[in-house]
Amino acid sequence: MKQMKVAVKKRHQETDANDPHDVELKQVLERLKKKGLNPMQMCHKLIEHEEPAPKSEAWSYGLVVSECKRLKVLI
Repeated sequence: MKQMKVAVKKRHQETDANDPHDVELKQVLERLKKKGLNPMQMCHKLIEHEEPAPKSEAWSYGLVVSECKRLKVLI
């Protein structure tokens, strides 16, 4: 029987979050998710703490969900 050697390497993940605001927003969203908040509650917390929304928009449920998807924060 032949033996086969396999080398497994981690893929270098390229982050689109080069913008400092994106990095900070991703951290905020991850902290809120870690607290067990759903997207609607996250939206209220972002408004309450006056976190600036991207593209000069107002925070909404849809915007929170789209930003979580874009920044790869599991909801």
